[in-house]
Amino acid sequence: MNDSNQDKIGGSVKKLIDECMAQNHSNPNTPVMEVFGASAFKVASTQYQSHGRGIILGLQMPTQQDFLYITEANTSTALWMTNLQFKREVSSVVQKYNPNKEAVVVMVVPPTTQLFVAQNSGAMEMVAIAEVEMTPINMPPKVSFTKEQKGDNFYFVFTHSELGKLGRIVLKSHSATGQTEIKCEIADAGFSPNAQKRAEIFYPLAQELIARMEMGLQS
Repeated sequence: MNDSNQDKIGGSVKKLIDECMAQNHSNPNTPVMEVFGASAFKVASTQYQSHGRGIILGLQMPTQQDFLYITEANTSTALWMTNLQFKREVSSVVQKYNPNKEAVVVMVVPPTTQLFVAQNSGAMEMVAIAEVEMTPINMPPKVSFTKEQKGDNFYFVFTHSELGKLGRIVLKSHSATGQTEIKCEIADAGFSPNAQKRAEIFYPLAQELIARMEMGLQS
């Protein structure tokens, strides 16, 4: 099996994990975490055969509850809500784990993110834990952002409560190379006073967010 990544940032495997857990939970005395660990390993093993090394990413947040398989090249991008040290921990484990016996699982359950290695037996070993950074940068007053996904692309859309949409950060995955392109797009590049105000607010935010993402991609 070739470990190279030829896939997009991530795909949902929640249905597969739910099905495996239903099949594996025949014994009511088996701890739920052990059932989950065995299910995560089974799903990750199948995904590895198609997509190479990666992690099972569990998102248990108010706006999103899902399980994704994230390929190795895209783990840092997907873990945008974690600090650099945690990204490095994940990267190290992904490089070293044995896909025939183990799976790497990251659970994002605010206020923490937890890194596990799941054994084929179902045993779950916690490797690291860190606080979730729900907002990866310090937002100025009246500015908020949302994260969206369309196909292979991720968008961080910034909005000002008075000035409207400021712009967006675009993360574009190139399946042929396994690389992720990051760029910023301003909402209005005109010469009106409001356009200038939006640019003055948006560009510093975009530069900081891109810098953090690039650090993660290089970790």
